[in-house]
Amino acid sequence: MKKSSYLKEQVYQQLISELSEKNSAAHSYASSSKWIRLFCMYLANYTAIKEIDQVDKASVQKYFTYLLDNHKRLSLSLTDIKKSMQMIEEILHIEVGNSLNDFSLSNTSLWNNLK
Repeated sequence: MKKSSYLKEQVYQQLISELSEKNSAAHSYASSSKWIRLFCMYLANYTAIKEIDQVDKASVQKYFTYLLDNHKRLSLSLTDIKKSMQMIEEILHIEVGNSLNDFSLSNTSLWNNLK
């Protein structure tokens, strides 16, 4: 395994551990584990974040933009994206912009991104 892959894997495991600790009893582990793993994978591969405490509103917004842009490749439905968004917001106590939270038909920017 290459050193960079090994280091990313270590960061990924650390982020999963930290985020799982923050996960409240309100979320069953089975239902949130997929979203925790996906979010941590994104952080480890596409950001310089090494600890959950470094996650801010901008990085969460970039994550959801990433999900919207790559939903086909990741095999995610709109429901999956919404569940992921809600879980991340609840665990980290970070609210993303209204344009990303609005899943109504009138949100043309969201629907245009999902084509």
